[in-house]
Amino acid sequence: YDLHTLQNRFYLHSGAIATMHTTVPLIKDVLKRDNAIGCCAFPDEGAQKRFGAFFSEHHIVTCGKKRVGDDRFVVIQDGDPQGKHVLIIDDMVKTGGTLVECAKALMEAGATAVSAFCAHAAFPAGAEQRFCKGGDRSVFTHFYVSNSNPAV
Repeated sequence: YDLHTLQNRFYLHSGAIATMHTTVPLIKDVLKRDNAIGCCAFPDEGAQKRFGAFFSEHHIVTCGKKRVGDDRFVVIQDGDPQGKHVLIIDDMVKTGGTLVECAKALMEAGATAVSAFCAHAAFPAGAEQRFCKGGDRSVFTHFYVSNSNPAV
C-alpha cells in the first residue's frame, strides 16, 4: 500500500521486502506519543495525495521540487510550518537528499523542529549514518523508519 507503484518493488534491491501493508498506524502512534509534533508535511504533492487524508486532524504542509535552470531545490507549495514541530511523511528514502532539502525549507519557513517518517529505508551501504548526530544530513530531531528493510 505504501509503495505507490508496483515497479517500486524492484527499487528495493537492498534487502527490503515489499508487501501490501500500510504504515499509517505506525505514523499515528508516533503522533500520539510525541505531542510536540504539530504538523505533518509531505515532500511532494504525490505523497500528500496518497497520505494526506489520513492526517486531516493535523496541520498539513506540502513541499515540492522546483527547477531553475540546472538547479533543483525544494519549496513549500501549501501550508505554513511557522512555530511547529513538523513530521515529514514519505514512503521511501534512499539517500535522503529530498528529505533534507524539505527539512531545510521547513526550518527556513519557521518550523521549530523537523522529524521524518519513511515507510521504507533503502539506504545504500552506510547512508543511514549520514543522518546521525555529526553526519552531513543530521537535520532531523527524530528519523523513524519501519522494519521493511531488516538491514537498517
